[in-house]
Amino acid sequence: MSERSRVTIEAIDTRTPTGECPNCKLNVAFDHVSRRDVWPALKDRPFGAARSSADFNGASTSAEPRPNDVFRVVEHILSCQSCRKTAVVHQHWGLDLPTGDDHDAVATAIRKRASKQRFLVLVHPRRSAQTLDETAPQEVRDLFSEGTRCQEAGALRAAAAMYRAAVEELCRDRGATGRNLKDKIADLASRGVPADVVRDLDEARTLGNWSLHDGLAFSYKEVDDVASLIQDAVFLVYVQPAQRAALRAARQQRHQQARTGA
Repeated sequence: MSERSRVTIEAIDTRTPTGECPNCKLNVAFDHVSRRDVWPALKDRPFGAARSSADFNGASTSAEPRPNDVFRVVEHILSCQSCRKTAVVHQHWGLDLPTGDDHDAVATAIRKRASKQRFLVLVHPRRSAQTLDETAPQEVRDLFSEGTRCQEAGALRAAAAMYRAAVEELCRDRGATGRNLKDKIADLASRGVPADVVRDLDEARTLGNWSLHDGLAFSYKEVDDVASLIQDAVFLVYVQPAQRAALRAARQQRHQQARTGA
């Protein structure tokens, strides 16, 4: 599963950045309407006169923030040149640390507060919550969908808790028994659920427990991975059996038609 709120916009600190419009889904150029810092403090970055080899503020083409602005979030408002609809993107900045085990280089980067764009997040239009296949029980689907809404809103601990609840409901639907959720997940193996799916569901349980009981914070990607595990489990537990049943029914119908000459 991709991180659905992440976007790729090339040269976002120019007058006409390019990328896929989240509204019309075309690869387009955008008109850059405005940008401003939204964290850790509100600060307008008004447009200046355009210059040759300069960004839209009339400044250097390097978009690196000043030393005291290493950790910040910049809001960009873009207008698609095709559909003319608006997109709002948050640009997250952070330390630009070198890779590898060169501790001196890391220490130097921290001391100099070297910075870079870490990622872009689509704020508007909001992408709809993910859903599970309709072959899954409605309660499982509702809990999972609520988890994805929490995830997209940045409430990652709440998302992990909702994903754990979806796993618990899946176990109830499959008739799994046990003293606790860990035992119930393990019992799924005796009910025809593949061992790798059981392991994945237990991972979703663990992350939910850590969020609820230990107060641990997780990254977007960690929570998103758990959502992927649940989607994979639902596919194997509900979708594939339904597909096989449909194919079997179709074969039986063709066989019956052949026997009756219909």
